[in-house]
Amino acid sequence: MDALGLWDLLEPYNVGLKPRGTVFPYFGTILKEKGASVKVRFLLLEGWQTLHDFVRTRLDHDFGFYSSPIELPHLELVVLTSGEARLFRHDTGYMPAEAKGPQRTLGARLLWEAYGILMRMESDPKLPLRYADDKAIFARVETAENQWEDAPLVIPDPAAYAEKVSYPKADVKAAQDLPFAADETLDLDFRLLPNVMTKEARPRCVYGLVAIDAKTGERAFECRVSVLPEVGLRGLWESMPVQVLKELVQRGRVPGEIRLRSHRVFRLLRTLCPELPFKLSLHDALPALDRFMV
Repeated sequence: MDALGLWDLLEPYNVGLKPRGTVFPYFGTILKEKGASVKVRFLLLEGWQTLHDFVRTRLDHDFGFYSSPIELPHLELVVLTSGEARLFRHDTGYMPAEAKGPQRTLGARLLWEAYGILMRMESDPKLPLRYADDKAIFARVETAENQWEDAPLVIPDPAAYAEKVSYPKADVKAAQDLPFAADETLDLDFRLLPNVMTKEARPRCVYGLVAIDAKTGERAFECRVSVLPEVGLRGLWESMPVQVLKELVQRGRVPGEIRLRSHRVFRLLRTLCPELPFKLSLHDALPALDRFMV
């Protein structure tokens, strides 16, 4: 695939691949990196919801709960500038793992069909748009064992999106009884820590919640969490404002202002504003926070 030199040709498009016997279709898409050891990433996104989340997050980085493609369920072919290629499996909440066994077998089948699509694009660069007028993605569908044919995959509407944050009444009451430190400002962020993982047989991703005193630069509070399978990434993000409330109660006072750099954190933490009188403000950068996010 790399020898064809057609990554740029495929980059604007998504193509479908539907193996026989799988519940979800897969969608091939390209991510390129400049000035890195990785030449290109060929993602095989798993299912329609994953594709919708990928597209919407690329248009708006703060949409939903995904911060990085690493969090999306997919197989990923990584082509290095050295010419080496490796296949990884990604699952939400877990660190990428090299594909093995059935995952590697499935990946090989999908990549073979993707290779065929790339070869055809040499003479027909608009092949992925063949069914665009029908609101469908061009796909290769396996109709019988090892028998593949071109077919449209009609694009379904994305599922309705909603967020819900619920605060324990006891914590809200405790916070409302705290003194109000009008002259205190906290800089706060919650994000994926890309270089941190749990020490488990299957390492999980780690997310950090940090607040620092804007005047002194000292840490006000910090906690690290991982995705729990029973609540998923959505539950992790929806629990963030609840944890902030608990940390404020633990500190024993409510700050006059909390400064943020993330629209997503702002959106979720704003649900606490009707309960407490602090001001929320959004900033392009809060560099003093970065040294704690490692």
